[in-house]
Parts: sequence; C-alpha cells; structure tokens
Amino acid sequence: MKRTVSTLILLFILSCKKSDYKNIDFGSFELTVPQNWEEYEVKGTDSYVGGLVTNEQDTLIFDLGWYSGDLTNNIEILVFSETEYSEFSKKQRNRLEKVKYLVVDDKFTAEYDAKEYLKYKFTKGTIACFSAKFIEPTNKGFGASGIYIDSLKGSRKTYDKTSMSFYGNDLSESTQVEFFQALKTMEFKDYCK
Repeated sequence: MKRTVSTLILLFILSCKKSDYKNIDFGSFELTVPQNWEEYEVKGTDSYVGGLVTNEQDTLIFDLGWYSGDLTNNIEILVFSETEYSEFSKKQRNRLEKVKYLVVDDKFTAEYDAKEYLKYKFTKGTIACFSAKFIEPTNKGFGASGIYIDSLKGSRKTYDKTSMSFYGNDLSESTQVEFFQALKTMEFKDYCK
C-alpha cells in the first residue's frame, strides 16, 4: 500500500513539471518552440512579418505574403577575386577563416569546382500540408537557415499568391536543430483545410 501511494505521489510530482516547450500562435499559423524563446514583433509593409528571439538572442524572422524571399534562387559560392577579397573588412576576413572559401585572380577565368564552395545546401520536405524548401549553410553557423514555402494559396497568374519564408542567420548548430524542429511543428489555420 505504501509503495502504491509513493508511486502515485511521484507520478503526480513528475506530471506537474513545467514543459520544456510552448506553443506560439501567430494568427495565421502556430508552432511549438523551446520554452525560453520569445515572440518578436516586426512591422511589415506589404506582408505579415514577425519572428522569434532564441535563448542565444538569435532573431528568426518570417515573412508571409506576396514577396517572401526564396534563398534557393540565389546560388551563392564562396569564391572571391583578389580585388573583391582585398576590399573586405577585417571582421569579414575573420568570419571567412572558419569556412571553406577560395580566393582567385579572376572568378570567371579561374578553374575550380563551384559545388565545393556553395554557401547553402537545399533539401525538400513537407510542413503541414505544403512542400517546403529547407535552407542551411554548408559551413555551420555561416549564413541563413530556414524554410521557404512557395505557395500557401493563390498563384502569380491571379496576383494573389501567398508564400512564406522563415529564416535566421549565423545560427549555432544547436539553435539550428531546434529551429528546424519547431518549423516541422507548424500548423496553418487559414491554409490547410
């Protein structure tokens, strides 16, 4: 009997433990994030913009509207001409020391494999009922991490296409993992029916 009561008391105490995660409702969508992340308000001009601030003080910004940015359209490579590199500030050069990059006489005539110096890698996945592009830096902590959803509703032909991007820059590996986990919990109230 004492063992049963002790077990019940222990279960009660454990069930009262505060969750490590919380749900944040942005109106059009909601997602589950670590308990210590906070909502961040941003004023948008032609779209709904907002975000999150992580426990490491990283800012993660979403843009929901007609002009949401798709980073997969900008294939960046970390190859610089000597002239371009010479104009970098000391801070820019220091940041490059931690990543794979190349300095050449002339970017257009030099021989190199551009695939070896891509700034980003892209993968496809799903979030809620949508196809999404996941973006992450090839060199951890150097560049944007996040998602792009091309069309939540509408189309360019009818001038009512709604897209979504949600990015954070230069995230630590642990924050990027937590961010991608949070993105996968997204639920869209007005779009998935």
